[in-house]
Amino acid sequence: MRMSKSDDDAREILMTRIPWRLASIGQLAILLEASSPKPGNVNRNIGFSDTDYRHFLASASLIGRGLYRASIRGAALAQKKITPSKIRIGELIHQCAQDTFTGINKRNTILGTILLYIPLVVASSATLTENHSFSIEALSGWLKKITEKTSVKDTLSFYKAFHLIRSKNPRVDESTSWTETHSRYDIDNPHVMKNIVEDKLTLFELFKLSANVDEISSEWSNTFSLTLNEVFPYLDKITDSLENMEEGIVQTFVWLLSRRPDGLIAKKAGEKRAEKIRQLAEKTMNAWNHETGPFELMVHLDNELRMEGNLLNPGTTADLVSAGIFCKLVALNFPEA
Repeated sequence: MRMSKSDDDAREILMTRIPWRLASIGQLAILLEASSPKPGNVNRNIGFSDTDYRHFLASASLIGRGLYRASIRGAALAQKKITPSKIRIGELIHQCAQDTFTGINKRNTILGTILLYIPLVVASSATLTENHSFSIEALSGWLKKITEKTSVKDTLSFYKAFHLIRSKNPRVDESTSWTETHSRYDIDNPHVMKNIVEDKLTLFELFKLSANVDEISSEWSNTFSLTLNEVFPYLDKITDSLENMEEGIVQTFVWLLSRRPDGLIAKKAGEKRAEKIRQLAEKTMNAWNHETGPFELMVHLDNELRMEGNLLNPGTTADLVSAGIFCKLVALNFPEA
């Protein structure tokens, strides 16, 4: 059936506004996640000695260009102007890291979020360009195509991004899953870039190798299964608008923390400590009251997480919840038909 001129005009308007809207949604999602008073995390009322709320505000503002370009490429992908291998996802990650961490903000606040957001923004833009509405099934399909078609150049760009924010935090390599292969590609290995080129290691292959020791890598290698099939649906079930988003974010955070040991805590403090925090979050979640929340248990959980500065900061949980918030906001802006 031939489309009318008004239909063509409406489609053109939609195509024009998608990239800007998705970039704005991404920035808003970061702000909402950072602002919400989640236990053990920076929020608008409390921070850590080296990182506070202003650094997250800066990150959310400075990431805009990278999110916009990711959305532009997602639209081009859906329009068949480029192929998945031409997305240059590593370049987008590196650009976001440069914009976010090398200017007025020198703190690593959201690298994990960037690693989740860039594929999600590209895939969301492709989904909306093709279908004009949010769809988990379509989003998952595009994510699979995007992540599996990465290149060695993407891996090198990712490491360049990582080098911009090299962490000085302690790391506990007590996991039996850590192998010589992981050491070969460790950020601290002086030969890592040469090893990547020699082994022709794509970014997707790197994340597959790291999936059992890193939660963000696991998301990449499993088509964002936790974000799309658990975190987003839970947040979607308990929130219906911006008005109750903050309460929903806090509840989703505690719920997710109760379901598995946080990856960042495990890296910095060890798997046993991470499991103890999970159990405490589970106890908090079991006592949840939808009218008032488990206030005393929440305070206790927050105090436990802050006892040693940011050592027990559940940063990976925050990144995953942030990705769920992004999906929720896209669903609100572009409801499924």
